[in-house]
Amino acid sequence: MTQLSKNQSFESINVGDELPPFEIGETQETMDVPSEHSRIPQVRGMKPHEERKNLHNDVDFAKKSLFGTTANAGVMTMAYVNQMIEACFPAESFYNGGTLTYKGINPFRAGDEVIFTGEVVGKRSEKGKNFVDFAIEGIDKTGRLVGVAEVTIVPDA
Repeated sequence: MTQLSKNQSFESINVGDELPPFEIGETQETMDVPSEHSRIPQVRGMKPHEERKNLHNDVDFAKKSLFGTTANAGVMTMAYVNQMIEACFPAESFYNGGTLTYKGINPFRAGDEVIFTGEVVGKRSEKGKNFVDFAIEGIDKTGRLVGVAEVTIVPDA
């Protein structure tokens, strides 16, 4: 199928079209302070750079967790999926009807490199709005499924 490019119109998009692959490596630095490395907002009431120890940023604590090491927060991976979509569609395509749902399958750890791929699985018009649905998956370099996402955008918003 066709690989999507920047700002395509609803009419030019077809079921089976693919998003450009998005590859990203995770680092402990990114997991320690996600608000500095993405558009994830600072938690209300926290001072900038204030640390909260958890399985994302405390190696000793994380060793005792089910992952055995630090792992990024799912919201961080959602931000990566959002970056992937924004390579082709403006942020406004999420507003006024767009959605993004992410399901973590395996931990995304510091040192992991994940490639997100996605394709159009549906398109429809409802009440004067056009919607495009995507299925996205993230697979690390060892072939392990990290997570899946379902995304709906309004491309002409």
